[in-house]
Amino acid sequence: MLTTIFKFYLQGLFLALIFVILAVIFWISYRALKLKDKTVSERQNTLYDGIMMALISIPVLSFAFMAIILIIKSS
Repeated sequence: MLTTIFKFYLQGLFLALIFVILAVIFWISYRALKLKDKTVSERQNTLYDGIMMALISIPVLSFAFMAIILIIKSS
């Protein structure tokens, strides 16, 4: 039972990792195309913000994706 839940958690973690990386890439690309950041330090801060948002949201989203996987597998 524990290995099954751990397997679902790892799948959710992988999906959350992919989703967050794509979202951060999209967000940074959008800011670059719209020329929101003029200086190098602003661009560096945007990159740091993206990394921090990814590190905070990946564990939370992994549980959400795990719940979605469990619901799909149960039906």
